[in-house]
Parts: sequence; C-alpha cells; structure tokens
Amino acid sequence: MSDNPQHDPDSLARILLLTFGTMDHGGPYWTYVAVKPSRYQEFLRAVTSKQYDMQNFDKDAYGEVVVSGEGRKPPTDVTRKVAKMFDVPIRELFKDDKPEETIRKKIEALGSQANAQ
Repeated sequence: MSDNPQHDPDSLARILLLTFGTMDHGGPYWTYVAVKPSRYQEFLRAVTSKQYDMQNFDKDAYGEVVVSGEGRKPPTDVTRKVAKMFDVPIRELFKDDKPEETIRKKIEALGSQANAQ
C-alpha cells in the first residue's frame, strides 16, 4: 500500500474481528482476533469457508489472538476490556464495515502530516 515502511498498514494497524466456532468436543467458542490488514480478505475467506481451524491462526500469521473462550458469545466485561485495549467506544467496536478503507485514509493522513512538517 505504501512505499514508506513507517506507513505500512501491517505495522500500524490491525482489524479487530469476533469469530465463532465449534470446539472438538462440540461446544461453541468465541475469539477476538486482530488481523493484519494485508491478510484480512484471505482470513475472511478462510473463516467463511467454515473449514478453517482457529488453532492455526498464529501459525498462519494472520495477526494475533486477543482473547478467546468457551460459549456462544464473549462476556460483556471481556468485550469492554477489548474495546478499551483498542481505544474504541464499545458501541462502535464493530461499526466500521470497510476497515481497509479506513486504514488507507488514516495512512494517507499520516503521510500528509509528515509531508507538511
């Protein structure tokens, strides 16, 4: 995206996602993941195929697992902590439906600020 390594999306940002699945024993799980922008579309394809094993997330270098647990959805206090960790108001946590575009615009703004100085 950018020739400037300081403005590389993977160095500056992650796309936060909440994924769901079924554990080996049949119970449900949830996982907050922080995906590298360059791997976002690939990760979405993997997850929507319903074939992806989240245990491979780190090995496949998609980004970082933030937190995960058993159950159909994360506890509210965990979601609050994740929102705080990423400095996003909880009601806006998953509001951005075009994260790649948002990251691109923010990197362009960084470049403009750097050029103005």
